Amino acid sequence: MSTSGQTRRGRYFQEISQSFLDLRGAPFVLSSKDIMTISTWEETGIPLRIVQEGIRRAFEKYRQRHAGSRKIFSLSFCQAEVDRAFAEFRDRGIGREQPRISSTQKAAKARAEVQRFLETAPPVAGYLMDVFGRALAALSRRSPQEQELEKLEENVDILILQQASAEDRDAALRQVQAEFAGRSKQEQERILGLQLVRRLREKNRIPHLSLFYY
Repeated sequence: MSTSGQTRRGRYFQEISQSFLDLRGAPFVLSSKDIMTISTWEETGIPLRIVQEGIRRAFEKYRQRHAGSRKIFSLSFCQAEVDRAFAEFRDRGIGREQPRISSTQKAAKARAEVQRFLETAPPVAGYLMDVFGRALAALSRRSPQEQELEKLEENVDILILQQASAEDRDAALRQVQAEFAGRSKQEQERILGLQLVRRLREKNRIPHLSLFYY
């Protein structure tokens, strides 16, 4: 598997894990069974958004039937709802050609988002102007290189963490320490990084550069 392919696969696992973590609202570590479940979804070709929809449905149904009871402990609990969501997704394509988003279309969407950010970014996000300028140049080429965009995406995450204010970091840290009190310091730091990046991306409307998200 190419480096860009490995990165996309890693993001698939990361996004699914984070979706489950957000809904569960308590410490969670992927078991070998959970990892196998995600691998099966990926190999089956289930789009990320369909997996996330199935997970959301599973939690909604569980909460309606078991209000106040113990939490869901395994990602595999969501298997039936993910399968159902995927079946519905495929059924919607019966009788017509399933639209596919080409790399060119994805690049156009990403380029529009990058252009929007460069024009409207808040002053507090000024430290990202250089990397987004390079991203715009990369996305303006006839055939944008996904590996280059993946690298720029990683650079953005690193810069967000480096430039995060003490206030934002402390707020995220308090949340992590409260929700994941039983986890090791190393694991809390990993979760803190994920949540801080997500929080600041949403707060400052920082778009993704990787075509994986489009």
